[in-house]
Amino acid sequence: NKESCMKSYQEAIFGTFQGQEIVSYTFENDLGYRLKVMTYGATVLEYVTPDRNHEFTNIVVGFDSFDAYVGNSPKYGASVGPVAGRIAKAEFELNGETYQLEVNNAENCNHSGSTGWDSAIFQVEEVTNESVTFYIERTDGTGGFPGNLKVWVSYTLTELGELEVSYQVQTDKDTLVNPTNHSYFNLTGDFRQPIDHCILQLNTLGVYPIAPDGIPAKIPDSEHNFVKQLCQGVSMKDIFADQDEQIQIVSGLDHPFVLDKKQEYAGFLYEPESGRYLTFKTSAPCLVTYSANFVDDTVILNGHSMIQHNGLALETQALPDAIHSDLKADVILKASEIFTSTTIYHATSK
Repeated sequence: NKESCMKSYQEAIFGTFQGQEIVSYTFENDLGYRLKVMTYGATVLEYVTPDRNHEFTNIVVGFDSFDAYVGNSPKYGASVGPVAGRIAKAEFELNGETYQLEVNNAENCNHSGSTGWDSAIFQVEEVTNESVTFYIERTDGTGGFPGNLKVWVSYTLTELGELEVSYQVQTDKDTLVNPTNHSYFNLTGDFRQPIDHCILQLNTLGVYPIAPDGIPAKIPDSEHNFVKQLCQGVSMKDIFADQDEQIQIVSGLDHPFVLDKKQEYAGFLYEPESGRYLTFKTSAPCLVTYSANFVDDTVILNGHSMIQHNGLALETQALPDAIHSDLKADVILKASEIFTSTTIYHATSK
């Protein structure tokens, strides 16, 4: 009986937005893991996991109060969609029609613009002691994207303490779909500490190099030294110090990596002091790593302005801007089809 390993879920009002109550759901298992998510942006608020001394701490960067999540510029914990990442020139062509999107990042559209899911209020379709399914409908033309969309985002805390994120999307007109979760992991649990000492390992066949405006190339490159190091496992401090132009133009990682689908796991993140060890696996073809390089001084965490490199986002998705490449089939959802994607993060300690 699965439920026997899980405590009863907790439901609470986390805040109000535009006159609507924003509800949070907290799940806990017998091992002491906790997952807290909310209806605004289908956002992960906390993922509480043990260190090697069996001390439990939240390892997902986030705010104490709801109001800080409104206009959440780093998109802490948010569901990002319908299309995560940048779309070049904020336009694309589909079935012979050109669609104009919102320009919000140089001359590009990033994370679907201001109408993205990260600022929408989701309904709750189903909740059990281990999972919640959020639901939203999105009307044709929202943000410039075609199709009336039905979107389900499910979060599960398993009896082992895994955090499972899954998406399901339907449309009545061919459209673009490439969602992700934008949780930033800091395995120290102290968001005033940078992730310098974390070790990141990726099972990757190469990086998609980025242009200065963040648009990725469409052919992966495995020759960069930092890619070879990531395949072995390398400290974030060494990545940040790498003189490779790809690292220097963004002061860290803000890159898509093609995943080696022969491997069960996409990779791991390890923090030697706490002993926390986070594995991640996904059905998605690509992983975008973003090491919180851009500092927004208006973002306040625990009473302090955010510091650079205070977390690592491990965004499982298809290649950003795939619509302008040979990989466009990865992001086109046809009217007759259902998009699905599942990612599992699991923090243990060693």
